Amino acid sequence: MNQPQVDLAGKRLLLIKPSSLGDVCHAVASAWALKQRWPTLHLTWLVNTTFEPLIKPIGCVDATLPFERSRFKGLFGPLTRHGELKSFTRQLRDGDFEAVLDLQGLFRSGLFAWLTRARLRVGGSTAREGSRWFHNLRVPEPPQPVHARDRYDAIAAALGCSKPQRQDLDVSEPERERARELLKAAGHQGGPLVSVCPGARWATKIYPPRQMAEVLDSLAAKAPQPVLTGSPDMLDLCDETAAACKVARPVNLCGKTGLRELAALLDQSRLLLTCDSGPMHIAAAQGRPVLSILGPTDPRRTGPYGQLERVVTGQCELMPCLKRECPGLGTKCMRDLAPARVSEKALAILAANTDMEVR
Repeated sequence: MNQPQVDLAGKRLLLIKPSSLGDVCHAVASAWALKQRWPTLHLTWLVNTTFEPLIKPIGCVDATLPFERSRFKGLFGPLTRHGELKSFTRQLRDGDFEAVLDLQGLFRSGLFAWLTRARLRVGGSTAREGSRWFHNLRVPEPPQPVHARDRYDAIAAALGCSKPQRQDLDVSEPERERARELLKAAGHQGGPLVSVCPGARWATKIYPPRQMAEVLDSLAAKAPQPVLTGSPDMLDLCDETAAACKVARPVNLCGKTGLRELAALLDQSRLLLTCDSGPMHIAAAQGRPVLSILGPTDPRRTGPYGQLERVVTGQCELMPCLKRECPGLGTKCMRDLAPARVSEKALAILAANTDMEVR
């Protein structure tokens, strides 16, 4: 066990990790680790309003401080909107925080840490945009390429935390029951639950709908009704995927679940088939099998934590390019990835988990 470098027993700590969805999921393990080490610690999480519903019910989180990202757009947004900054500063100081853990590591989050007036302000050594100058305890982080979860674990370990016993989103039985009701209302007739998220924030991360549909057709003997999930802006993509299926009969829940309902759905899935997406990290946090189709991103940095052996990638000389837009090869990494390769791995995962607990 690491020897504690600080004593947070009975203290009020602000954890700053407002976004993105995947990184927020990774940071949940840090929250569990902190409360595991100091059960009397009062932990408030500064999080984007979009993700607050996901974080607020988790048992290791005592309170949330919702942050509307649009209030301070751009690198120096907080400095140009004095009225908004003054109001938010009051909220920060009303928390009477004695310590801040800035896992975001950007100018805005560093400024917020400093504005709390907390005596201890912790940040990682790779913090960017000058945010490290707002921290008074800078913790070494492992060099890239490294998974975000491992970076956060390293910071928590430097504070004296052991590897957390939990990393999950604390899904409750009533939430699972609500997910089951949604499935039933959508026409799901039971059988192995395979969830599918065909969308992603970057166009370069998306596996072509017709190819995804081929994969679902090949799984139809095991899972005839795969469940399509995603945010409302992925609805067209999910519709296109469903329409392209010739054997499978997908149930489309895209845009019909909140984040907690999505977590409960994935918590009961025997498999999540996904691109590099937020749901991928939710399912991984819940310890459910994930098969990820990755193109431009590096699985060592953003893959499903603890399941990197379940990643399928295409072939492209520029991988991983880490580009939101393809640098000239027509998304070759995804386009040329044969559905049979994905299907083979998906079927193997399902076969290996026939005795998996059904929650």
